Amino acid sequence: MKKEERLNVIKQIILSQKISSQEELLTILLNQGFELTQATLSRDLKHLKVGRIPSESGSTYVISNDFINSTSEPSHSPVEMGFKTIEFSGNMAVIKTLPAYSHAVADALDKADIQEILGTVAGNDTVFLVLKDGVTRNQVVSAILYELPELKSKINLI
Repeated sequence: MKKEERLNVIKQIILSQKISSQEELLTILLNQGFELTQATLSRDLKHLKVGRIPSESGSTYVISNDFINSTSEPSHSPVEMGFKTIEFSGNMAVIKTLPAYSHAVADALDKADIQEILGTVAGNDTVFLVLKDGVTRNQVVSAILYELPELKSKINLI
């Protein structure tokens, strides 16, 4: 089978399944009739710009347009890399993240023990925040930026 077909199949597998290792992906490809080595698969993953991100079960392979098309300098912080936006409604806030980064963001907020935030709940690409009564949006943003300064380029004071 041709390389382009193999690359397309790899892309579809990664987009449709949670793949946590090259061995797992290699087994799937071999079962589908592809003949390749681990070294070839490694080169294919590099060509497709596949990345590994933290997940509940260790790590997961992803192909993300946000990751591929990023023109910013590479971040060493999963919180900075994964954070996309924050929006408020009443005493709640919703943070949007890249897929599978929400737990890293929520964990960083929880560990920072920000007094303006009562708690967090993380999904796959969303963190839900409950804010204390009477706290303003600017107070929350200021507190987040104080505790997580790597987000200064991603969050503006309201």
